[in-house]
Amino acid sequence: MKESPRLPPETFALGRLASLLVLLGAVLYFTGWTYRWSYFAFFQLEVTTLPLPLESFYIASFQVFFGNFRAIVHTIITIVLILVGVYCSLWLLEGQPSQQVQRRAKRIRRRLLAGLKGQLRGDRTPQNPWLRVLFRLYQGLLRLLKSFLSFPLLDYQSLRFVRSLLDETVIVCWLLMACFWLAQWQGEADAWRDAVNETSSLPVVTLVVRDNNVPLGINPEQARNPQGIRVIGDDLSYQQLLGDAINNPSQNRVWRLLIDVDGDYYVFPTLAQRDETRRPPVVVVPRSQEGDRLIIVRPTLRRDVPGLTP
Repeated sequence: MKESPRLPPETFALGRLASLLVLLGAVLYFTGWTYRWSYFAFFQLEVTTLPLPLESFYIASFQVFFGNFRAIVHTIITIVLILVGVYCSLWLLEGQPSQQVQRRAKRIRRRLLAGLKGQLRGDRTPQNPWLRVLFRLYQGLLRLLKSFLSFPLLDYQSLRFVRSLLDETVIVCWLLMACFWLAQWQGEADAWRDAVNETSSLPVVTLVVRDNNVPLGINPEQARNPQGIRVIGDDLSYQQLLGDAINNPSQNRVWRLLIDVDGDYYVFPTLAQRDETRRPPVVVVPRSQEGDRLIIVRPTLRRDVPGLTP
């Protein structure tokens, strides 16, 4: 019988490299998506409703792993935990516990086969025709069960492939689980950092619109409520936003830009300090159709820039 031609080692290396790149890309996307989901969920926004570009999730994953020194330390700890978890899982599947289970299963199998052989040994065919038919059926079932238990399943390559697939599934599950918890924790931590005024890295925003376009904000010369509007929901929240529409750094009340999505501005007033029971309200200002809107974005407060302090 002629042997099938073997593929060169370079082909196997390229195949493994391609598989590794696909897995790496999937892990990076999964980590970035989880980070964005956790970050925007803090502000009560659903990431699936934001038309974010695909490459932003990959960049976010690098921020999770290598954003700063603390993130690098957490990444190293996560890698160590993944290695420990994979090692313990494979030890349970392939090590002494698994071998003990296999030995017990083999002993039970041998005992069952010995009992079946004893039942099939000898000629005990009854004389009654009906009982003889039932006896033949009983012996046929015993032979079928003996053939089933004698089947050399462990010698087949397919079973080895399934075991290898199980090992790889365990490794991937540990990897995804660790990346999920790391990205979720990092996303919530960054959201808390940006929600508090003193630690926020988001830019300070100034939004200038016509008074008949957006029913929010106040006249910088004369504070008044806009007319001709209706409110659904918590009217106290709306009234509070009307009164706090202007930055007041002395009270740690500063409006910052959360994200700009195709001209829709998501702005919010920062918190004075971290409070687990509070979340900042987010105001969505829809895009302008006539270009009659001005937005000013500053990386810092006005008091932090020389010459701009009133």
